[in-house]
Amino acid sequence: MSDTLAPEPETTSTPLRSEVAQTVDFSAIRYSQSWEDPGCLERSLDIQPHDRVLSIAAAGDNSFALLLMGDGGPERVVSVDMNPSQTALVQLKRAAILTLEHPELLRFLGVTEGHDRGNLYAKVRSELDGASRDYWDTNTALISRGVIHVGRLEEYFATFRRWVLPLTHSHKDVRAVFKPRNAVDRAIFYDDHFANLRWNTMLRLFFSQAVIGKLGRDPAFFEHVQLPSVSGHYAARARHAFAVLDPTENPFLQYICLGKYLNLEHGHPYLNPANLETLRNRMDRLEIHTAELESFLGEAGPGAFTKFNLSDIFEWMSDDLYAQMLTALVRASAPGGRLAYWNNLVLRSRPESLAHLLSPDPQLAADVHFSDRAFLYRAFQVETITGIPQDLS
Repeated sequence: MSDTLAPEPETTSTPLRSEVAQTVDFSAIRYSQSWEDPGCLERSLDIQPHDRVLSIAAAGDNSFALLLMGDGGPERVVSVDMNPSQTALVQLKRAAILTLEHPELLRFLGVTEGHDRGNLYAKVRSELDGASRDYWDTNTALISRGVIHVGRLEEYFATFRRWVLPLTHSHKDVRAVFKPRNAVDRAIFYDDHFANLRWNTMLRLFFSQAVIGKLGRDPAFFEHVQLPSVSGHYAARARHAFAVLDPTENPFLQYICLGKYLNLEHGHPYLNPANLETLRNRMDRLEIHTAELESFLGEAGPGAFTKFNLSDIFEWMSDDLYAQMLTALVRASAPGGRLAYWNNLVLRSRPESLAHLLSPDPQLAADVHFSDRAFLYRAFQVETITGIPQDLS
């Protein structure tokens, strides 16, 4: 712990307010699956039985995954999201895990085909809190589709899969991506057979900032992006996923290209039948809150958490708000706490002004990022809390 305390960024007496929350409509489900690799969290956070983990909710998948990590799981996982539609989704998945047998769970969520989702919802409904029950009672059409497919980002990938990908490759060619190969053969297959002119042209067009902002993510999320070519970044990351990593073990690539998972053992841990009973037994350690993280941290108090899964929340923040958020996270952490977060298009890592509070682990972060199956991100960050803010010293 540092003995020298440099000044932190100035804060106001009112809770921090997320800048993007003032401009983006959060009334709909934006992500119905978590698009961050839980393996990154397992390697970087090193979950221990005493850990109290704060986790950005998103679609809930990684909050469930955190319950399964370490020797016996953490003491508690607190899942937070400012979007009530997202927390209603997490509540629905939680209730389904507790209520349904594994084949029913897969049908209900949309992992496998199912025509009885309405009947299954009737079984799940009693496990929901009042607000979530009201939400899903008025959105049964989403349930009938299978809720893992209904987010804005998932619909963007569905558009790619149904209308764009067939213009570049046959279904047989796409399925061939997921044939077992070693690393050398994967590179040859991708470079010599798959990455043709039509594919490369499609990547430049469909994964451009303009199209993603129109169909995938709200344009407000790009406010701080300074990349010369968004599509160029995604094209490079696509090659990494197809040629360097193993597509047969990549549920993210499988869903983007095929709309389904080929092997649940390599997918989100909450879907693996081997984990169902353990997850049910630990579900009482999960809390789900609808709140802006900035306000929630202020109410949690000093030392409330030891580990943090922060998704890519800093993507849409200004430099000043990012520094303020880091300070707020340090304030809510026990000594030695650890942060893990992704950089999608905007590079964010601990500023020098907070060097007395946070120590990055660039080697671990780089190693984790290299093997990140959710291949869309520019970087991954791991930072350990090594100091205390002035007002807590």
